[in-house]
Amino acid sequence: MSKGRVAAGDSASMRSIPSVERLLSGALFEPLIATFGRAHVKEAVVRHLDGLRLARRRYDESQALAAVEEALHEATSSTLRRVINGSGVIIHTNLGRSPIDPALWDRAGKIVEGYSNLEFDLDAGERGARDEHLQSICASLFRCEAALLTNNNAAGTLLLLASVASGRDVLVSRGELVEIGGSFRVPEVIQQGGANLREVGTTNRTRARDYAAAVTKKTAAILRVHRSNFDIVGFTETPTIDELVEIARSKKLPLLYDEGSGRVVDLSPYGFQRRDTIRELIAKGVDVVTCSTDKLIGATQGGLIVGRATMIAKCRKHPLMRALRAGKESYAVIAETLRAFAAERYELEIPIYRMLATPLDHLRARAERLIAGTRCNVIDSDCALGGGTTPTETIPSVAIAISGNASDLYTRFLQNDPPIVGRVVKDRFTIEVRALLEDDLREVGTALKGLTV
Repeated sequence: MSKGRVAAGDSASMRSIPSVERLLSGALFEPLIATFGRAHVKEAVVRHLDGLRLARRRYDESQALAAVEEALHEATSSTLRRVINGSGVIIHTNLGRSPIDPALWDRAGKIVEGYSNLEFDLDAGERGARDEHLQSICASLFRCEAALLTNNNAAGTLLLLASVASGRDVLVSRGELVEIGGSFRVPEVIQQGGANLREVGTTNRTRARDYAAAVTKKTAAILRVHRSNFDIVGFTETPTIDELVEIARSKKLPLLYDEGSGRVVDLSPYGFQRRDTIRELIAKGVDVVTCSTDKLIGATQGGLIVGRATMIAKCRKHPLMRALRAGKESYAVIAETLRAFAAERYELEIPIYRMLATPLDHLRARAERLIAGTRCNVIDSDCALGGGTTPTETIPSVAIAISGNASDLYTRFLQNDPPIVGRVVKDRFTIEVRALLEDDLREVGTALKGLTV
């Protein structure tokens, strides 16, 4: 082709591109302007037309509309999406931890949708304190003297240490110096709280007398830390809570427990090892317990601090409290969730407990309904509780096994709308059914049937 013809073609392409004002004044972009506003649509149109000129391409009306609409959605949307959890981990940190029951969310939402007495004393008719809203329910559930809510458990532990141990030593077993998700390490939290870490014992064996021997005039507290995401087995020794309470009392020191998981009820009926609940820890003499509210409590993210009133009061007055405090949404959802425990309705109103309480025969029947009309199989599986709560334990469950290349299927289901997060076990792609919510079932069934198309 001659240079003259190329130039003529380029010139025709350039002439085909309309002006920005002409496009914005026409009917084509009216719906987008109504949705996104004229300024945003104009910006997207300019970028699209500039791209055509740079590539020396002709203007196409339908392509322009599609490109501008896609650009506007990308510019104004969050990447946060609903996903379906078929991973075999109930409290999956990467998937948002605990789901919230729609009815519970609706009750909390009625408080959040409008104004509330978040920091207003209705009796006195003047400013109040937001940290008082969970006092009664926590006192009832845990038999604690006082309670405080922060925006997560790391914040709660940080605030506690900054309030009671700043500039002084905190005794921690070497076997409890854990790193949790996101590379957050307990030693760093202690140091950021202004306290000095004093390690006691060894990684696999720490005795009560190790704590007693490490106490000096600089010691402010003894800290017990839940071993999130791992356990130590074999030649090991760890002092009991009763032994630590005895040491703390004899040395006139507070015993603090970063319990982490938020164990309100005994999990042994669901097949997990029996461990102390928060209430039992308080009853045994632990002075302050900190925990997450989006793990075994099953609510939204938050950090609960419960225990002795004198120590909670120090946390409440610390300057960090304002930086670490929770919002009205957290208070509303967490209060409703704790109320479900108080009313002994947690298996009905908190999804993670509904999942744990579902019998295997019900799970198997659910799986059979989902695979009807497909070539998938129902298999026995195991399910983890997750969130670092019971790191070495699983319970029996049921999964759907899908024939085909496991890696390809894993990717294909992630591309579903909504994405379905399964898992690959022994080179086989599976979808665990215990963590599926009621609203997930139809979409999982449709995705499975789509494999045969």
